[in-house]
Amino acid sequence: MRGGRLLLIIGGILVVAALAVGGILLMKGQKAPQEPAGEGEMTPVSQEPQVEIVVAAQELSKGTTITEEMLQEPAPAVTLKPWPEDEIPMGAITDLEEVVGRTLRTDATPDLPILASMLMMAPTGSSAALQIPEGQVAYALPVSRYSSVAWALQPGDYVDVIISLLLVDLDEEFQTIEPNQARCLSPSDDPACVGMGGPMGRLEVMPNGWLVNLTPAETQRPRLVTQLTVQNAKVLRVGDWPQEGEEEGEAIEPTPTPPIPTEAEAAGGETPAETRPVYAPLTLAVSRQDAMVLDYAQLIGAHITFVLRRTGDNKDEVSTESVTLQYMMEQFNIEVPEKSPYGVDPRIPSLTGVDLQAATEYQPESETPEQ
Repeated sequence: MRGGRLLLIIGGILVVAALAVGGILLMKGQKAPQEPAGEGEMTPVSQEPQVEIVVAAQELSKGTTITEEMLQEPAPAVTLKPWPEDEIPMGAITDLEEVVGRTLRTDATPDLPILASMLMMAPTGSSAALQIPEGQVAYALPVSRYSSVAWALQPGDYVDVIISLLLVDLDEEFQTIEPNQARCLSPSDDPACVGMGGPMGRLEVMPNGWLVNLTPAETQRPRLVTQLTVQNAKVLRVGDWPQEGEEEGEAIEPTPTPPIPTEAEAAGGETPAETRPVYAPLTLAVSRQDAMVLDYAQLIGAHITFVLRRTGDNKDEVSTESVTLQYMMEQFNIEVPEKSPYGVDPRIPSLTGVDLQAATEYQPESETPEQ
């Protein structure tokens, strides 16, 4: 009896264990992943909607006009490319015909969209016009070595413009430089009056009671003033622009002025080396108002100098004070020397400054080759 009961208990335990194992295997079978697709079969993947937009298939430079030939296979410069619908940039173009005959305002990078803002109608004028920022104009004026930061200016630089003027006093009505010329008219029957004339001066009473007319011993001395004017002007080009049919690198440069030969060169019959030009054209992109400022400064003969801004410093404008003799004396605490009963010998009638003409024509001496 006892042996039979033991067998029944063991059998029940085995049945329960078998049922438990079967249940576990059944649950795993339901969660098992699908068998991989057979060789050559693609597993279906859900794709987000895409739209074909116009992209550059090659590197295209600013100023390129897109033609029908540039769309042709097998190597088109412009083509259509599928683009995720949710990631299409604003201004994207979906029809190739919309870009034919249009000109690029900026460079186009391969595989990136050509946007409507990057295009304009095909130009009928010069290539220089393509480089002018919107809302500005190009203005050219001559520069020399020292007014152009020793020829350092290059396209893409930003400069400020300093001008210096010489001011004189004018008769407000005549608009002529003072002093005026005076001539005695009355009494006309007095020979002394008829023959009297000369520059108007200043009437003063001398210690002995005489009334005299003080007149200047020299012509009026102009007064110098210097101020910062146009700011943040973009350099478009230094030198002449290439003419039609010329390559960009073939622009005609100004004819240089040869240096004055030294006595040794003249005696030996040597020809001095060619120099940089004394003047070269500088083209700036400025506002229309600033263009008139530059033109006015040129026409009145102002001294114009360009100062180069640091790379990236092309936003902020600054306010400056005009520099005059009075400003120099006060700002740097320069004292006027008192008159003394002694002086230096030999006398110093004038200061020797920089000879700008000689400095402009200066050329560094070439290194002497080793013998």
